[in-house]
Amino acid sequence: MARLLRPNQTYALAPQSAFADPANPTVAELNDRRFVHLISCALNEDGTELTKGASETEDSLSFCSIGNETSTTFANVTASLQWWMDANTGGSGSTVDLTSLYNKVTAMLGSPDIPYWVVSRTGPNASQDIPFAVGHVIKMGLFNTDYPQYVLENNQKVRGLNSLLFQGSYNWNYTVAA
Repeated sequence: MARLLRPNQTYALAPQSAFADPANPTVAELNDRRFVHLISCALNEDGTELTKGASETEDSLSFCSIGNETSTTFANVTASLQWWMDANTGGSGSTVDLTSLYNKVTAMLGSPDIPYWVVSRTGPNASQDIPFAVGHVIKMGLFNTDYPQYVLENNQKVRGLNSLLFQGSYNWNYTVAA
């Protein structure tokens, strides 16, 4: 059984079309469970991340450049989601457990080239699955799924891993306003 180490960390997946204006997602959009799926409890904390690193740079020089000039170009946002997999996936003629959060995440992340917004919220305390509210701070980036990998280790549950492919759009440290 997995234990929840950080009950104030929320992760959600939303299809690309979930937000009318991704630069200003609303409380109603973030809480629409038809589109924004809370997946924190299926994720392995050690293998999950959503980070913004240093921007990519371009350092070509023109004949008029003075010294070494460097220009920032694109943001460098990365995401990897590692989730536990359910034993009952419907294989070998059994009926799949459609209520399993693990199976839901496997269905969402188990194929390549599916665009999702990865949404992360840290805090308030004990906020794992509470609705989003005005004043909450979120980070979100648009990614495509890649080919999933299966993490197999002795004496460990089987896990899936998808190192997502950044699509260039993000909204970082956004305070939900409405």
